[in-house]
Amino acid sequence: MVKGVSRRVVVVQPEGNGLFEQAIFLVRDQTAARSDIVREACRIADRYLAVRTVPYRRRFTARQLAAAFAAGALLSAGVWAAVWLLC
Repeated sequence: MVKGVSRRVVVVQPEGNGLFEQAIFLVRDQTAARSDIVREACRIADRYLAVRTVPYRRRFTARQLAAAFAAGALLSAGVWAAVWLLC
């Protein structure tokens, strides 16, 4: 929230990407040229999109997950059986 201060902003709208609708950059001072500021804002937004839109890679197959679940269930049943027999 900006109160009582006039701020310069740069609004970048990406082309056809559904990750975000627009990015708003607040500019501190006007020491650089306007085209340099806009170019830098576009570069930052493009770099953010490049990092965030890497395709999702599955780490485990369904068969591996099912085997891990079964092994965990058997292990926990064995522990409970051992505790029950000892008590």
